[in-house]
Amino acid sequence: MSEHDDQTAVPPDSVLLFSGGLDSTALAAIYRPQLLLFVDYGQRPAELERRAARRVAALLDLRLADVSLGISAFGSGLLREEGGSQPSAAPSPEWWPYRNQFLATAGAAVALQHNLTAALLGSVAPDGERHLDGTAEFYIRLDALTHYQEGGVHVIAPGIHRSTEDLLRASELDEQVLGWTASCHRSNLPCGQCPGCWKRVQVLAAFGIDGYEWGTPP
Repeated sequence: MSEHDDQTAVPPDSVLLFSGGLDSTALAAIYRPQLLLFVDYGQRPAELERRAARRVAALLDLRLADVSLGISAFGSGLLREEGGSQPSAAPSPEWWPYRNQFLATAGAAVALQHNLTAALLGSVAPDGERHLDGTAEFYIRLDALTHYQEGGVHVIAPGIHRSTEDLLRASELDEQVLGWTASCHRSNLPCGQCPGCWKRVQVLAAFGIDGYEWGTPP
């Protein structure tokens, strides 16, 4: 659904998958969904993400739900274990097979529980350069499948045609909120040595914010 990169196409009665990272934080500020959803799916930095999600949700005055999804047995890469084996199809060190599909399904189920019509995910344009489940085509197909089923929930990636920098400019957030975001793939304290940490430092530096610091006091 390419039209869903337009803000007006995102329904207000939606749930946003929320990790406390830059992308989902920007989307939360822009669209202000009825519910944010943090999912502990067995990722190594789950506690870091949970702390960031709770703090940012409070600062944005948005409701946050916290659920567990038992898919750790299906994971691989940095998000599951250091130096662990990966399937031969793995496109990157942090790849977790079908992760966005799992998370979108969980989001759609929660949307039904709360009588919401859409589950939003925080994929941005550059994600598609590394993973197929970060492409616009993936979300077109997943939306069609999910909406076809009972409940008719849509799956939307509002930032799929935009960069993180674009979203942050649109969000108008400053370091008082962005300083609490976290994006590590390896640890419950930012490691500074993984793709998630590198991206956060690079993006925040473009806005004159020291991305090496986590938890800037409000």
